[in-house]
Amino acid sequence: MNPAAEVEDLKWGPVHTLLFIAFSIGTAVEAYIYSLSYIATSWVAMPRALLGLLAIWPPLWLLLGGAVSGPLADEIGRKKTLFITLAIYAVGATGLIFSFTYVTILIFIGMLLFAAGGEYNTILTATHELFPRKYRSRSLFLELNFTNIGGSIAAILALLAISSIFAQRAVLGITLLISLFVMYVIRLRLPESVMWLESKGRFNSANKELEKYYGASPEQDHLQKPGKLPSLYFRIAVGGIIGWAYTAGFSLIVLTLGPYFFPELTDWLIFIFGIVAFLAGFLGIVADRFSRKRFLLISAILVVVFAYLFIPTLKIWITNTFIFWFLFIGVSVFINIYFLAEDTLKSEMWATKRRGLYSAIVRVISLGGSIPVIFLAVNLPIVSYMWLGIGIFSAGLAASVAWYIWGIETSKGRSVRIWDDTK
Repeated sequence: MNPAAEVEDLKWGPVHTLLFIAFSIGTAVEAYIYSLSYIATSWVAMPRALLGLLAIWPPLWLLLGGAVSGPLADEIGRKKTLFITLAIYAVGATGLIFSFTYVTILIFIGMLLFAAGGEYNTILTATHELFPRKYRSRSLFLELNFTNIGGSIAAILALLAISSIFAQRAVLGITLLISLFVMYVIRLRLPESVMWLESKGRFNSANKELEKYYGASPEQDHLQKPGKLPSLYFRIAVGGIIGWAYTAGFSLIVLTLGPYFFPELTDWLIFIFGIVAFLAGFLGIVADRFSRKRFLLISAILVVVFAYLFIPTLKIWITNTFIFWFLFIGVSVFINIYFLAEDTLKSEMWATKRRGLYSAIVRVISLGGSIPVIFLAVNLPIVSYMWLGIGIFSAGLAASVAWYIWGIETSKGRSVRIWDDTK
């Protein structure tokens, strides 16, 4: 009798609704903080060289947060890790409100980003284990979609408080503290991952968690696994490359395009992307019906094609606002669809006992690889800058093709436990 099998075969219940709300707020806060890092470029005067430093600050600290929280979540559990990141959030948000220098802004934003990296990695890990397999893909797609609204909330609050730098800091910081209190109250009512407890050999705890939060008992396990699974190194390579393509490409097209070339548009670029991507992300409602392999491949193709349109039309959109926003909105839609597919894939294809660790490893690759790209792009002319973005997304397309050919299908209600005998 297997408690993890019962968790995957449950019908949707109140505990799943609560989990979905908690994780959606968590991803929104992560994006809120990530966008806040770029909004903060306008809080103090700085030379262009230091602008590059602040631009790489977000991926650097997200990387470190994920690298620590991944193994930690595998060791002490998903739920306890989420409370640790919440405590770090609270300290960072309070400090940011009273930051008046470049150094203190860097310190407290770094703390917030460290917590966000850990939070996000743990949410990716836990979602695959806590939701029924019938709704697993749909749940994660829609949770991840709230990253878009988080960035837009940060941008619109900054625009509303644009008259005063201190007002911006205060409004953004206080809003974050309110969100953290709501997250704390909800998380007190969440279960630990039954799959994780089972992988640690704590079967009595797993059964108690199953009964307490789901009102269920273990059932007979009828899991059928594929004959052959892709190797660990192939999965790490694909996960790292598709993640790097999104992180570096998104940063160039959405986040640093403003600070590097159009400073007056920084908040608007973040806001418009968030709204457009959020609306497009509701495609996730039917995510469980799609082939993950095909979804990833098609979205990668569309990102490359639409990003390329910036090149032949450069002389037009550099002066024509309408054309610029048309292209930007179009590429925003496809970047977000690609993001939903790649983030879901790169966090599901690991054994439960090491899902936190390997999800963190591929995120370290993607975030770490984006740092030199973002830093070096500060000195590029805009044509080379756009070509760089297209090249990066093309690498993601190549990895998507490789997974389409040599990977396996992980959607359509397939159990995430098929990986549990692998490394």
